[in-house]
Amino acid sequence: MKKKEKKHFLYNLFNPQGKGLEVPKDDLAGPDNLSKCFKLLGRNLTNLLTLNLLIIFGNFPLMFGLLALTGNLSTPTTAASSSLFAPLFGIMKFESGPVTQALFGIHGLQSTMYTPTVWTYVFLALTLLIIFTNGFVSVGTNYVLRSIVRRQPVSLWSDFWGAVKRNLKQGFVMGMIDIAIIGLLLYDIYYFAINASAMMYVALIILALYTIMRFYIYILLITFNLSIWKIIKNSLIFTLLNFKRNIVALIGIILAAALTWMLFIYFIPAGVVLIITFLFSVSAYFGAFAAYPKIKEIMIDPQS
Repeated sequence: MKKKEKKHFLYNLFNPQGKGLEVPKDDLAGPDNLSKCFKLLGRNLTNLLTLNLLIIFGNFPLMFGLLALTGNLSTPTTAASSSLFAPLFGIMKFESGPVTQALFGIHGLQSTMYTPTVWTYVFLALTLLIIFTNGFVSVGTNYVLRSIVRRQPVSLWSDFWGAVKRNLKQGFVMGMIDIAIIGLLLYDIYYFAINASAMMYVALIILALYTIMRFYIYILLITFNLSIWKIIKNSLIFTLLNFKRNIVALIGIILAAALTWMLFIYFIPAGVVLIITFLFSVSAYFGAFAAYPKIKEIMIDPQS
């Protein structure tokens, strides 16, 4: 009988499987609760960091829009801050006294305004290229996140682009529909807000519901062979069926965005770092963690 070779003590020290006497306990087994969500999140920080960078660079057309909105491409000019400036200025042409001068000191203040240039409109037009990139990035992102939630090995680069290649047509079409719906809802919110209409709150609720639907849309797209219409319909059903988990995920996304905004206000570098490193991927992870277990329960498990 061959004598078993004795391992050096350093082998046991650095061997991730220990001495091989027992199978390590799977501490992520059990219900898909908040504890499991954050444990899985902590173990995949490196993947989520890389995924966040892919989301940012994949949706590069948004950079053009952000640059245009900063005013760096516009021509700065000055204008009165108060709507009373013009009538007060006219009054002072005929009568100038202590009262009118005091009022003019308040309502005559000037503020800086930015007049759009040709380059402003060019860069805003380039932002529309997001129509062509959004679907592909969303498909690749959700494929990687589905693997993380399933606790499967992740080869991020090949998984991301492999999913894009396999779902090229549907990813493109769904991405265009997605951008159209989001753009329309954001325009509605802006329009109702500037007109002080209560319909703004209705539009916000619809946007929140559609945000939850997006948890399911792309996971259904990469998992099943369904038409676009059935993907949207099933996503709406899951939005209502899995309401409790969906709301918890949405609250997590809102808290992540609020934390980033607060950091951005009080210490800009920290806010920028959080946006670049984790904001988008972690927000998408919350959605995938809420969505996939319900999809598995209703659409996958009965078939197995």
